Amino acid sequence: MRDGGVTKKQLLDAAGQDLRATDGATVPDFTSIRRATLYARLKDSDDRVGNGNWDDIGNLLRCIAHLAARNGRPVQVDHRDWQERWQRLEDLRPPRRHRDRELTPVLASDNWMGDWDGAADAVFAHCSAREFTVWPPGQTRLDSLSQAVARLGAAHEPELARDAARRLVHGATTQFGQTSPQTLAARHAFAFWTGQAGRVPEALRLTTRLRAACQEHLGADHALSRLACLREAWWTGAMGHWHEANRLYIEAARFEASRPDRDQAIWLLARWGMARTSGRSGNWIHAYAELDELLPVVSDTFGPDHPAALDASYAHGWSAGRAGHLEEACGLLDELADRADTALGPGHPTSLRIRIALAWWTMRSGSPAQALLMATALRERCESLLGPDHPLGVNATEVEALCRFEEDQEASLVLFAGILRRRQEHYGPEHPYTLAAASNHAAVLGGVEGPAAVVEVFADLAEQSARVLGSEHPETLRARMNQVIATFAAQGAKAARPLCRSVVGSLQKTLGMGHPDHIRAWNLLNDIEAHDERSPSKLTQPGYITHAGGGEGGGASDRALKCNITPLGWPSSAAVGPAPDVQDGRPPEDGFAILRAVVSMPVSTWSYRDEEDVRHLGPMAQDWYAALGLGADDRTIHPIDVNGVSVVAVQALYRMVRDLQDEVGELRRRLGD
Repeated sequence: MRDGGVTKKQLLDAAGQDLRATDGATVPDFTSIRRATLYARLKDSDDRVGNGNWDDIGNLLRCIAHLAARNGRPVQVDHRDWQERWQRLEDLRPPRRHRDRELTPVLASDNWMGDWDGAADAVFAHCSAREFTVWPPGQTRLDSLSQAVARLGAAHEPELARDAARRLVHGATTQFGQTSPQTLAARHAFAFWTGQAGRVPEALRLTTRLRAACQEHLGADHALSRLACLREAWWTGAMGHWHEANRLYIEAARFEASRPDRDQAIWLLARWGMARTSGRSGNWIHAYAELDELLPVVSDTFGPDHPAALDASYAHGWSAGRAGHLEEACGLLDELADRADTALGPGHPTSLRIRIALAWWTMRSGSPAQALLMATALRERCESLLGPDHPLGVNATEVEALCRFEEDQEASLVLFAGILRRRQEHYGPEHPYTLAAASNHAAVLGGVEGPAAVVEVFADLAEQSARVLGSEHPETLRARMNQVIATFAAQGAKAARPLCRSVVGSLQKTLGMGHPDHIRAWNLLNDIEAHDERSPSKLTQPGYITHAGGGEGGGASDRALKCNITPLGWPSSAAVGPAPDVQDGRPPEDGFAILRAVVSMPVSTWSYRDEEDVRHLGPMAQDWYAALGLGADDRTIHPIDVNGVSVVAVQALYRMVRDLQDEVGELRRRLGD
């Protein structure tokens, strides 16, 4: 504008006129200036400008050139150079932080060193790190490679981002040497995307070496060194070494707390990691309390929709479910999923991770059909965005397989076999995620081939889990519970009783008496204690405990413990007639037929022998079994069946009364006419 003698006023005046060419040349679109970028700039607007607005900027430059020619001072505009500069402008813009206003912060999603999982963005936003986001003049290729890492990461292409980061490391090493901050920053990107591509052990090795190099060449106070501490703790936990990860987070938190200029953001990230790994190492009740206390501070520090805050909210929601608060977990994750979709996009790994957890806890709370739809859609989305072998896709497949377990065990077995194979490839044979996948595979195998086929399998899994996680870790105790269930079903109460007593005691000590896992084990122990050792167990289809979401799951839902589920039908509300015929011991599948059976069933008052002074009311077990076909035999009436028949009878009567009311209403209308 200076070279062409063009002023802002001249541009705005031209934008309000209908300029026409006098020399046959094409006139740019001046009218778009007032409603586009320049007007927003002059009004000091907060509108975002950059990559998507290049058409407006290109038109603006043509307008300037047109006015410069009219001023008699023509200029030549290098549009390609301007386009590159303008697109880079957005990349260099620092993230905005809103501490006092409830606004969505602008995330530095295009900053190649930031905003991968919240940790890097937080470190670099609160430290002087501009030297790592802009390469020195003349390094066009390295600058392009660094931006390629950011672009591929934003597109959720971890393998391609890793490859670009590897090339960036090689170029930076050649240009600046192994000890330069630029090279170490590039190594950070390479290590991170190696892990995101599913190569967790390699990511941990790279990060451990990187942390030592950063501290040696840059000092422990440097931003890259502090980020490496957080990263090493993160990948250590991803490898299943939760206690060691917890120690590393504690070390990072203490180091930050000891500094006179302690950085609140880094300290909070370390505290959040401490709470998260505390839950993963077995103490979810403590983790839930810690995360519940930390979450408001994290949200206030980073902003409610920052990736670090979203990750903390995800951990809080998951810990609520693992602490036994299933409905609260579903509510927290449902609200969080919508926020993450809005802030990060529905295809972002954090958004996908939250929705996978929501599907899992939806199933746990008793809605497997709804969870199945969610998990199937998530698995397809993960496969299309991240590839079929990405850990998130495997997690979604695991939830899908668990939801299919009760309706199609053969298909579920095939899915779990594939999940186990991929977990072994990604994490190794003794990683907690691999052990959880092996436990799920064994649970389905036991449902297909019978409990005798998996007694030794569960015993081996319990031994492996004790060696990896500890003898009283909750996951180890769940493996032992599955061993108890299989033993009881295959070998009877005498063989299962001592093992079940030991597991109940350990669960009470570890999780407390009110935890769902302890209640489940206690109920099973009561069944075993009351069982006649001379007769075989009736558990031909045991309800094994299953896991999901990367091995972080817990006990199965009520529906997941059941099989051969057949919903009752309601074909008509015909008047009560003769009782239905029960063939082959199969109960009626029509709710009105069950009502007719109840109406026709003889009912008596009676006393048990040796209790002649105590009277009872009800049908004989033989009449019950003959009329309804419910229960194991014709000698007992199970209380569950009594409750179920009562519910169906009430529903049938309600339908009949409703139909009669409709008929009476129609007759009254006709009489009125």
